[in-house]
Order: sequence, then C-alpha cells, then structure tokens
Amino acid sequence: MLPEAAVVQVRIQGPHTLWPHLGLTAVNSHGRHVPVPRAKALVLARWIIRSFPQAQWAASGGHAFDLRTAELRGLEA
Repeated sequence: MLPEAAVVQVRIQGPHTLWPHLGLTAVNSHGRHVPVPRAKALVLARWIIRSFPQAQWAASGGHAFDLRTAELRGLEA
C-alpha cells in the first residue's frame, strides 16, 4: 500500500469521545515524511489497530508499526 514508507505511526486522537479520530503518519527509511491520502491513512490505521488489539491504544500515545519487520513498538513521548 505504501511502497516508499518504512514506518507508520498510528495514534488515536481523542480516545474519550464517542468516535475517536485516528492519526497516521508515514516516514521513509531516511526519516522523511511520506504523504498519505486521508482515505488510505484511515484504512491503514484501522487495520493496524485491529491487528494489535492488545496494544492498549486508548491509554498510549500511539505506536509505530515497522512495515519492513511487521513489529509494533510504542512511540517515545
């Protein structure tokens, strides 16, 4: 879906609302921002959140999903 991206960062913005807003940022292997259309960002964010329900999304500041290794790790604050 994102051949130029190496890592996507997923956050739930506003976890206390009835319909939380998802945030997704993609970066390449050099740490540069990769633009992602909104529809694609929502699909990717939902897929990652549903694939890792044990990650406690609402309680955390977000997670980074490495597209090369399929590893999920917490974001540093």
